[in-house]
Formats: sequence, structure tokens, C-alpha cells
Amino acid sequence: MNDLTRRNAIKLGAASGIAAIAGCLSDRFGDTGTSGDGDGTIGNPADEVVVDVVSTPNPAFESRLVHVNPGGTVTWDVKGHRHTVTAYHPDTYGPQRIPDGAEPWGSGTLSGNRDFEWTFEQEGIYDYTDTRTLCATHESLGAVGRVVVGWPDLEGQPATEHDDLELPGRASTVIQEIDNEMRAVLTEE
Repeated sequence: MNDLTRRNAIKLGAASGIAAIAGCLSDRFGDTGTSGDGDGTIGNPADEVVVDVVSTPNPAFESRLVHVNPGGTVTWDVKGHRHTVTAYHPDTYGPQRIPDGAEPWGSGTLSGNRDFEWTFEQEGIYDYTDTRTLCATHESLGAVGRVVVGWPDLEGQPATEHDDLELPGRASTVIQEIDNEMRAVLTEE
């Protein structure tokens, strides 16, 4: 073996060792944007979840369906222009689509690079929207989302008992998609 080949073999071995160690450490200490045992996707609740609020191509929440443990916090991080994060509740906006007795929230208008967080103490299903209006309401363009807290009974929740057609425009379609996605996972559990 000549020097060049020996050096390459040593480099390859060292790189492989470092990659193996890094892989082990990332599984243990990796940053997923969430904390807790799960990743915040439906069926895998987390203690903290971040939802991006975007403006293009249309106003939307990414991810529009998240799952947190009771006492978990969702942070909405505004990436675009002006948005709101508002619970569906007669005290804040629209019909009640959060659990009975739960406190409704409204962020007020948030400009780009600002965030809003809310801690969910009560188990249940919480629907929310962006109430901002430009040419049309962000809600009617489909800017709606859902937070599932804990492992609630799907029956008797205001979010699942309401007629989705009471929501305007694309919001109705998006909330139906979210509901189907949630039920596909939570009814398997």
C-alpha cells in the first residue's frame, strides 16, 4: 500500500468513526423542534411544538395538526406578513370549537419574525384560525389548524361536533382534511 492509499484509508476510517458517534449522539440529543417523548405529530404528543405561520403561496399554518401533552406549549412563529392565531370561540372569533371550560386565546396581529405561544392545560381538541383580512380573510383561504391535547375522547368535543360547513371558503375543506387525518390515527390507538 503506498502513502496516498494509506492516508485515504486512515481518513476513511476516522470519518466513519466520527459519523457513527455523531449518529448515536443525534438520536440521543437531536433537535427536532419539539421536546417531550414525541415529535408533536398526531399520535406522538410532545411537550413543545413550533408551528410556522406562512404567507405564500397562501396564508397557512405549517403544521396544521399538532399533538401535545397536557401542559404542553405550542409556539406559532410568523414567517410572513401580518397574521393572527385565534381560537374558534364566541369570545374571540366564530363558533366554539375548543373544549367546554377551556380559555380561548387570540394573539392580536403579529408581524413577520414575531411569535405567539399558548400553553394547553386541558385535554381536548382545539381548532383555531388566522382572522386577518386583506383582500379576503386568511380563514377563507384555508388558514386553520388544530391542536390535540392528550388523548381526548373524540365524541363530545365541540371541534368534532360542529358542522365543518359552517366555516367559510377553503377553511371548511381544510378542517375536514385535518379531522380525517386526526381520526385515522387516534381511532387506531
